[in-house]
Amino acid sequence: MSLNSAAATDYYWPVSGGQLWLPAGRPSQVKPGGTSACFRIDLPETDSAAKHWIALSDAPEWLAKEHWISLRELLDELDSGALFWASRALQVGHWWQRHRFCSCCGAELPAPQSELLAKGELVRICAVCHIRYYPAQTPCIIVLVTKGEYCLLAQHQRSRTGTYTALAGFVEAGERIEQTVVREVQEEVGLNVTQLTYMNSQSWPFPAQLMLGFYAHYDSGSIVPQPDEIKEAHWYHYRDLPKVPPVGTIARQLIDGFVQRCEMSADDKAR
Repeated sequence: MSLNSAAATDYYWPVSGGQLWLPAGRPSQVKPGGTSACFRIDLPETDSAAKHWIALSDAPEWLAKEHWISLRELLDELDSGALFWASRALQVGHWWQRHRFCSCCGAELPAPQSELLAKGELVRICAVCHIRYYPAQTPCIIVLVTKGEYCLLAQHQRSRTGTYTALAGFVEAGERIEQTVVREVQEEVGLNVTQLTYMNSQSWPFPAQLMLGFYAHYDSGSIVPQPDEIKEAHWYHYRDLPKVPPVGTIARQLIDGFVQRCEMSADDKAR
């Protein structure tokens, strides 16, 4: 899916239960019927004439069932622009459903104020105690551990596809990101790592994480998978990888980047 960001078009992103409603595989350009809340999620505008709206409803049977789809099923089909809006819509929808009442006084929270939306401030403000509730992402790390021409890939216990991927985990209170990388690798596979290198980040709407991607060099230790997290983990040569995550994921970006560097190094040695 690719969206023409230069076109003066309205795109509607209906969200329900962590899924998107995409007739013909694209966001609707007409506001869906039965919507109980609909507001823009792209303000203030920068270099695009397109307008993006999130559409929400409390109705149990809202829109045609056949057009609802999980973003995971679309990761190989979306360009970066469409992936951004799909991810943003899902995370705003998650925030909308999880922040219906004030956690301080229990009052029902109103919809975002139009004047604040016009300024690009997406917030629900309690009418009683005036606490502000913004969409939030939970910080996580994802790290590809490397050892020469080999990288460490693991299959998680919750995997349903047999995919092998990089290690990941949540940042704990008070931790620096670098501490999280070292701790998670030690906890999940028993290895010590060094030479951390930040690569990239990705907003991950399952339901609302911010993934910070790293490379790390193997330092010491033997692979000992954490039983309740990791089914198995092994070193894989860059020319002989198992089934890996789809292209749209930061895990795949880490793996592809590692493979490219190894290939370039091999070409240099061959000259």
